[in-house]
Amino acid sequence: MKYSFKKINIEAPFPTTQCGHSCQTYEVTEFKDHLFARVSAFDDGINWIIHFSMDLLAFNLKDRNDLQERIREYYKCDRIQVITSTTHTHYANSVRTDKYLNYLKDVLVEGIKDMEYTEKDNLSTSYQRFHTNAVGKSRISGYETGNEYLCLIRFYENDNNFFSIVFNNCHPTILKATVPYFSAEYPGYVLRKLEETYPDTDFTYLQGPSGDISSRFVRDGQDYEAMEKLGNNLYKEVVDLINKPALRKPMKLKFKAYIQPYEHDFTPVDMSNMPENLTERELETIKLGQEQRKKLEASANKIFGIPAPEGLICSLDIGAIKLVFFPNELFSEYMNFVNLDEKLIVSYSNGYGPYVLPIGFRHVTYEMFTDTLSKKTKEEIIEVFKTI
Repeated sequence: MKYSFKKINIEAPFPTTQCGHSCQTYEVTEFKDHLFARVSAFDDGINWIIHFSMDLLAFNLKDRNDLQERIREYYKCDRIQVITSTTHTHYANSVRTDKYLNYLKDVLVEGIKDMEYTEKDNLSTSYQRFHTNAVGKSRISGYETGNEYLCLIRFYENDNNFFSIVFNNCHPTILKATVPYFSAEYPGYVLRKLEETYPDTDFTYLQGPSGDISSRFVRDGQDYEAMEKLGNNLYKEVVDLINKPALRKPMKLKFKAYIQPYEHDFTPVDMSNMPENLTERELETIKLGQEQRKKLEASANKIFGIPAPEGLICSLDIGAIKLVFFPNELFSEYMNFVNLDEKLIVSYSNGYGPYVLPIGFRHVTYEMFTDTLSKKTKEEIIEVFKTI
């Protein structure tokens, strides 16, 4: 097996807006911390997997396809499979402008050209899972999920842990929407701390199904210090997992991909289940959701190609766990449809799409208004999760 890892700085050298909140309409130039694309690559001679974990809100499927085509062209190799994931930080450079998007793709393609691959032998992987509310829990009043997880996936050559993946499912929205700087938020903070503590290990990050999970009812502030506080909580839990023994299995590298057609349903949202005692913020976001619904129904929102006609779902079996990559903002309940000892669902990958609520979900929330997938499509997605 050949392995390579690289951190590529993806900060715009020119002013851009942030991306993640509707109020972020002004250009920003200050970076509170660095924004990276963490690129991990494995090649066993059959599958050549290149995974980008980027400090972005989202990365469209069309742009993922363009990136894969350009990388395949550079290496003259059609068996390369590119997987793009984002940490979903709401304080990154916006890909809504062609200027930054084109700059980003150029930087990513140039960045992979000088990646150095090393031969690895006797490889194994381990997987640990831990329920946590270190950085967040359900952000919907009156609705609890219990599906907030920290997972650690480690790769070993003999007994040397040379690469690790941190998985968590919580919106990186600890900071206020109006902060005048870019930030990788808590995922970037946790990775930076781990890199300092374990300099011989490469780290990357996967964002799980977090459509309904945020720090709203966990944080005690929304400044950078509050973000560091919660980030430290999660960092300590990662270190605890690192210090615990883990069952190791021989490494695999098996890739599958499936194109899921999307059927959209614009049935009016039933407002009769509006719960009492909603927070002011929840009432505000419901109004925003009603406005967004009108845009979606009129097919006016073309920023990320929404509503999308299809989504790319792919799986990567690495031995200790199978990772299933899905583009949309899944609610955490979708983790109930797989055996978490065998399979882990990753959101915000290979494209971007609005929220996908559980079938029959009845709480009136902002997320409900941007969920346009039909019941039939959701049932098909669940079946793909089970079988891919």
